[in-house]
Amino acid sequence: MATTGKLNKELWTNITRLKLLGKPNTTNRFILESNPFDDEDEEKVAVEKDEYVIKGKIFPSSNIYKETALRIEMKLTSAYPIEAPVVRFLTPVYHPNVESDGTFCHQLLSNASRWKQNRTATLADVIKAIAKHIDEPDPDYSINFDIGKEFMENRAEFDRKASEMVRRNMISRD
Repeated sequence: MATTGKLNKELWTNITRLKLLGKPNTTNRFILESNPFDDEDEEKVAVEKDEYVIKGKIFPSSNIYKETALRIEMKLTSAYPIEAPVVRFLTPVYHPNVESDGTFCHQLLSNASRWKQNRTATLADVIKAIAKHIDEPDPDYSINFDIGKEFMENRAEFDRKASEMVRRNMISRD
């Protein structure tokens, strides 16, 4: 690999850690589908960019999501790791912490001061937090108020709608 800036070195280390989550029996499994280092041209990798995009699949374990994988993307600005990545679900998901456009809300990622206090958080930690949050929704951080209310007040209906969306948009775990 060509000599890279500090961000690229940090990103390379984080992507290496993400790849370790791809093993079949790993808790919080993540399959990396694309990353900024996919390009074979070392000169392109060495250039600092305004934004880096990482795409992959997470494998939640709760009853609703255990049969499917969910495709996500993480966008990192040139201010990463000082600024948290922006996470978006590419697979439609019915969840109080996921907006209809796929935007994901988690206290670690949406609270700048919390992210800065947790300077040791890696992208692998972000993946683990996403998977845990999908399995265990946090209605206090609902980005979609109606779904959050339904989750708290009518769990059976929430489960039915979430399961239906999984069936419509299922991605193989292979």
